[in-house]
Amino acid sequence: MSAQRRLVIGRRLLQQVLEHCLEEKPLEACGILAGKQGVVTSAFATDNARRSTVLYEVDPEHQGEALRRIAERGEELLGIYHSHPKAPAVPSQSDIAQAVHYPDAIRLIVSLDGPTEVGAFRIADGRVEEVPLQVLERLGGDFCDLRGWRG
Repeated sequence: MSAQRRLVIGRRLLQQVLEHCLEEKPLEACGILAGKQGVVTSAFATDNARRSTVLYEVDPEHQGEALRRIAERGEELLGIYHSHPKAPAVPSQSDIAQAVHYPDAIRLIVSLDGPTEVGAFRIADGRVEEVPLQVLERLGGDFCDLRGWRG
């Protein structure tokens, strides 16, 4: 996986991600974004294994299933999304510490604190770099809800 310098997502798919985040509030929601060359074509809603209002961990079984489906579709892991129910759409210290896993993945953060805001970031070696997020009206994509899934 090469380091992405942008993230492109369809408005409908982004709306489904936002709805997932709102459904999980006050807990942090999380999921995986997949596609090719920075263009998201699949989003996988997962359970937050931490069940926390300030931390997230993608459920390991859901992560394995999402990665299996991503490989099956010929896509690649582009990003990991999560919500901040009561914080801005910027990486927290725990987000930065967690980014050692999948350092090339863009972190899409959804703030639910006031008007919904979305930010995209690349976090590598403890450094945070904002990444351009482009939302396209006509770009499609698949939303796969793995919450509650057990293999």
